[in-house]
Amino acid sequence: MEEVAKHTSKSDCWVVVAGQVLDVTKFLGEHPGGELAILTFAGKDATEEFNMIHPPDVIGKYAPDSCIGMIGSGGGGGGGAVGGAPAAGGGGGITMAEVAKHASKSDCWVVVDGQVLDVTKFLGEHPGGELAILTFAGRDATEEF
Repeated sequence: MEEVAKHTSKSDCWVVVAGQVLDVTKFLGEHPGGELAILTFAGKDATEEFNMIHPPDVIGKYAPDSCIGMIGSGGGGGGGAVGGAPAAGGGGGITMAEVAKHASKSDCWVVVDGQVLDVTKFLGEHPGGELAILTFAGRDATEEF
């Protein structure tokens, strides 16, 4: 996420969705929801917000060339969201024991479809309220999600 966080402008805009790093700079002007909808999440993990309003095939359909990599594939590491790291299941990812350590309002991780998401900053913005996420803090929320 450290590298992604450097790309936050209209002329150089990256976002993360489901562990995929997307360079959406060229797509900004084509986005039906307007540029600001994407720029709000420039340099950040937009997975939760993206999934609320888009079908799963939308990236492949409208911005197929935007995927430039996956979170963690560069080996840089560094603070912020953990998004995209595999939970359990090998591959050197984050274990469920580690996820379980992040189960509070001030440090909240959840797993959805094998992806570890740091949703701490999103708690107050969740349309269903903080409790909807905090109920699954430090756990796998795939079935409920």
